[in-house]
Amino acid sequence: MSKMQRTKGAAGERELFTLLSEQLGVIVTRNLSQTRGGGADALDVPGWAIECKRQEALSIASWWSQATRQAEATGRKPALFYRQSRKPWRAVLDLHHIAPQTFTAPGCLCELALSDACLVIRETLP
Repeated sequence: MSKMQRTKGAAGERELFTLLSEQLGVIVTRNLSQTRGGGADALDVPGWAIECKRQEALSIASWWSQATRQAEATGRKPALFYRQSRKPWRAVLDLHHIAPQTFTAPGCLCELALSDACLVIRETLP
């Protein structure tokens, strides 16, 4: 990964985490140990492991696999947020984590606007 890609990724994380902090009412910060331990980009949202991608070429399936592995390692639910240039932030969540009584098995993904994902996540916060 080039220095420019790392800089773009870090800037994307800061942008997203500012928006999440505003909408969720919790301070969301970068997980600076993520590169050493392969952890999620943020663990400040109780119960959720946040993965953030700021890329032009979408790779939702592989990003979701990464988010799921990181969430399982921390005992949390995965949440993937991504954004392409000049487009709004989008989120991917598993319906099993939103409505487990209806979606009894994981693997049914839904894509949401940032504000809708925050509404869902906010409802799960203590």
